[in-house]
Amino acid sequence: MDMSTFRRRAGASGRRVSMQAVAWMGLSLLAFGGAARADDVTVQPAPGSGFVVTDNTGASQRFKVLENGQLFFGGLVGTPPLENQPLCYDTATGQVGACPSAKNLALCVKDAAASPRFVDNMDGTLTDMTTCLMWEMKTGTVGSGVDCSTTTCSDPHVVNNTYVWSASGSAPDGVLFTDFLLRVNGQLCGSTTCPGLGGHSDWRVPTLSELQTIVDATQGVCGGGSGPCINPAFGPTVANFYWSSATNAGNPTFAWDVNFFIGFSLTDGKAFNFYVRAVRGGL
Repeated sequence: MDMSTFRRRAGASGRRVSMQAVAWMGLSLLAFGGAARADDVTVQPAPGSGFVVTDNTGASQRFKVLENGQLFFGGLVGTPPLENQPLCYDTATGQVGACPSAKNLALCVKDAAASPRFVDNMDGTLTDMTTCLMWEMKTGTVGSGVDCSTTTCSDPHVVNNTYVWSASGSAPDGVLFTDFLLRVNGQLCGSTTCPGLGGHSDWRVPTLSELQTIVDATQGVCGGGSGPCINPAFGPTVANFYWSSATNAGNPTFAWDVNFFIGFSLTDGKAFNFYVRAVRGGL
């Protein structure tokens, strides 16, 4: 793993976070340090090894690089983030904290070479740093599909839920729109407090082109193995059809979908029960 030099820029705005000023991190312990001024340093630890950084105040922080190349850290006193929360080091302020470009799409700048490409926001959502789209992450274990037009699917995030695009034939009036989207956006709940996924209420069914961006030809069956053609960062995914919001221009009773078993886009009748993954941002 080759980490870029951490550099604090004099006079830089505390709200500005750039690719040179940010290192993506994952938390293993529940604390992070303050804004002590430190000299520039470049480190190249081997996966599996650990190292200790001591700043000019005498405070130290232990880092460890996991076998998969992720950097985990902890040890200094501070306001504890959530366990495994993605964090950023902002050299404009010298602070470690939440990654604004991942959780706040208004600050996101598309980067075709972003590494990592996908950031788990630890709230059931994942941000694609190449498109600045935030995606729903599914839960549970892949199994038999559940027809949510005949069964009440109170948890819209369950991986096995399937939804009908249209009940009338062509209009967006199937449970995909009248149940799934309402629940993802914090509606149809039995309590007075019902926040949308990740605290947002602008989730929607992805366009065809958006859905195509998360097909990964190196994964699953597409890559010569088994399982869905999608990055594992998305969590459980059924290797099957996922709805897009796009109607077939030549036949309004058909809509476009993406088959994550083969990675192809197809058009099918809106009365079919298919899977769905919500998205926000873009457009």
